[in-house]
Amino acid sequence: MLNRTNLICATALLAALSSSTGALAGDNDDHDRGKWFSAWTVSHGARQTTPALSGTTVRMIVRPTISGNHLRVKFENTLGQTPVVFSAAYIGVLDSGAAVVGGSNKRLTFGGQPGLTLAPGAGAYSDPVRFGVEAFSRLAVSLDVVSATDISAHALGLTTNYSAPGAHAASVSADGFTPVPANAGNFPFYWIAALDVQSSTATGTVVTFGDSITDGRCSTRDSAGVDHPDLYNRWPDVLAARLAVLRGKHAPAVANEGIAGNRVVSGGNGPPALTRLDRDVLDRAGISHVIFFEGTNDITGGATAPTIIAGIQQVIDRVHATGVPIFGVTVVPRGRPAPLTGWTIDMEAQRLAVNHWMHTDANFDALIEFGALMQGPIVASDLSESYWPSWNCGDYTHPNTAGYQAMGNFIDLGLFRNGPAWDQD
Repeated sequence: MLNRTNLICATALLAALSSSTGALAGDNDDHDRGKWFSAWTVSHGARQTTPALSGTTVRMIVRPTISGNHLRVKFENTLGQTPVVFSAAYIGVLDSGAAVVGGSNKRLTFGGQPGLTLAPGAGAYSDPVRFGVEAFSRLAVSLDVVSATDISAHALGLTTNYSAPGAHAASVSADGFTPVPANAGNFPFYWIAALDVQSSTATGTVVTFGDSITDGRCSTRDSAGVDHPDLYNRWPDVLAARLAVLRGKHAPAVANEGIAGNRVVSGGNGPPALTRLDRDVLDRAGISHVIFFEGTNDITGGATAPTIIAGIQQVIDRVHATGVPIFGVTVVPRGRPAPLTGWTIDMEAQRLAVNHWMHTDANFDALIEFGALMQGPIVASDLSESYWPSWNCGDYTHPNTAGYQAMGNFIDLGLFRNGPAWDQD
C-alpha cells in the first residue's frame, strides 16, 4: 500500500508556487509575544434548542496545534436566533473527565468585563490572557450560561464536552458535570469557534476547509459502527502531527473548518462555502495556506459540474485576493455496489468533470489527489469508482480510521514551506 501511495504522490501533486501546565508564561513583554495564530477552530453549521442550557455551565475541550505564551478565545452566535448571555468564562488545562488541573483555571474577560452577550449572528474575542500553551495539550473552556434558548453549534465535534446545572466555570472540580448528549454520535460544541495562540516561532495557520470528510465522519468509528470521541483521527489531525514532528516549534497551526454535509454553492448543512469563506477561513488569525476539499455534497444535491466549478473558482479568487495560497483536493469516489443506492451514473460524470477541471484549468497553487488515493474497484452496475476497500468505513462516502491516516500521510509537507522560518533549527 505504501508503494501505491508514493506513486500517486509522485505523479498527481502539483508543485506549490510559492509542558502545558497552564501556569502563567514568563514575564514576556508585548514585543516578545509574537503573532496570533488560530491554533484550534470549529465552524458553526447547526442550530439546536436541546439540550436546555440556560442556567448551566458548559465545559468544552479544545486541543491547540501549536505552543505559545498568550491565548484568546472566539465565541460566536452565528446561527442562533436569540441572544445568548454568559456571566463568566474560564480556561484551564484539562485533568481527567471534566476536572481542570488545580491552579490552571484562568478567567476570560471581554473588554475587561467578566460577562458577554452575543446577539444573533454576532461573535466576539475574549481579551488576551497570558498562558503557557503547549501544542496538543487539552484545554477546558468553561462558560456560565445565563440564557440560551436557540443555540449555535458545531455538530460533529467528536469530543466529549460537559455540562452541569448552576454556575461552576471558576471551579476546577468535575462534581456535577456530565457529558453533553452525543446526538447520534456527533458530540457537539456550543458557541466556541476558535482558540488563538500568540507565538514567536509558529509559521502560519493552515486552514482545512471542507465537509464531513474534513470534519471527520467515521474517523473514530469502530468495527461495530460505534463512534468514540477524543481520538483525533481526522486527516487534519494527522497533518498537524506530521508538521509538528518535522518542524517542531516552527510548525504552522492546523485549523479544521469542516462542516458535515456542507456544500460549495447552496443548500446542505450550515452556510455554504461561498457564504462562510470570510468568517471561517479568511478571518482566521495567521492564515498562511488554505486546503479546499468540497464538492461531493453539491453533486448528491443535484448540482452540475459547471455550477460547482464556478463556485470553486470564486473561492480560489477570493483567497488569492488576500495573497494566500490555496490547494485544491480532488473529489473522492462514492460508487456504491448493489444493493446500496444513492450514487448514480450522472453523479459520477459530474465528479469526473470537476476533477478534470481541477487538473487542467483550475488555478489552485497545488492539487492534492485524494480522489486517486481513495479510488477502489469499479462498480459493475454503473462503472463508477468505489472506495479502496480497506479504507472504506462502510458507507462508500467516508474513510475509516486507516483511510484518514492514509490521507493525512499522503499530503506533501513541502507545500507548507514558509520562507526562512522553514530552515531554522
